[in-house]
Amino acid sequence: MAEMTIKLIAVDLDGTFLRDDKSYDKERFAHQFERMQEQDIHFVVASGNPTLAIAEYFKEFKDKIGYVAENGAVVQDAKELLKEYLFDNKLYRETVNYLKETFSETGLLAVNNQGGFYEKSEPVEFIQDLTDYYPKVTGVESLAVLTHDISMLTGHFPVSIYEKISAQLNAEMSHKLQAKASGFGYIDINSVDATKKNGLNLLQNRWHILDEEVATFGDNDNDQEMLAFTPNSFSMATGSRLAKQSSNHIIGLNQDDSVLDTIDDILDHKF
Repeated sequence: MAEMTIKLIAVDLDGTFLRDDKSYDKERFAHQFERMQEQDIHFVVASGNPTLAIAEYFKEFKDKIGYVAENGAVVQDAKELLKEYLFDNKLYRETVNYLKETFSETGLLAVNNQGGFYEKSEPVEFIQDLTDYYPKVTGVESLAVLTHDISMLTGHFPVSIYEKISAQLNAEMSHKLQAKASGFGYIDINSVDATKKNGLNLLQNRWHILDEEVATFGDNDNDQEMLAFTPNSFSMATGSRLAKQSSNHIIGLNQDDSVLDTIDDILDHKF
């Protein structure tokens, strides 16, 4: 590969940066992060997770990294909120009602920057699964009458068909919303403007970083835009078809710390 100058490294979490058990080599990353700072490289987490969950994974660095959370619905530079794409109240209610009427067996979560909300009538298994992704979830009687600001809806569908359902939702929903498969049977629904690419672009403008100075890592459909806009894009070997098609490079497995391996190569100027 031709040598490149990288000033921003953006990583997805689940299936990409994190191992399957949600862990990563913290000691190794701490050394890498120190080297990133020495080389004036910004580190950004671009994930479907909310900022609270991201901060839990990066406690030692949480005030020194960028956040493109909830697929770009929430963008932060350390603690400073730069942008938040919220649902219009009417559109939110219509979308919740549509999902509940059309996919009655679907577990549904409404998310904002502080946590998530689910209906108390949801199956116990779904509620327990939420705690793997969201450190703060609250049960309510009805999502349709929720008065909190909401930036993302997440539904859980059978893994065998959830990509088809994502396409169906995009065909039927308002042009103001988009649905994307985010992995493990989950489909995230956001404003059409809430993408990981748009979130990274906000941070790039703030930090004066060009597209060709960005390296992105992802594995699923919700990573597509951020993988496609820079030549320095890396999809995991287990990535979705769309993620691989949108990337210029395919690397190994999340289980084998392939993202950390590639970050080492970037820091060692091996590209």
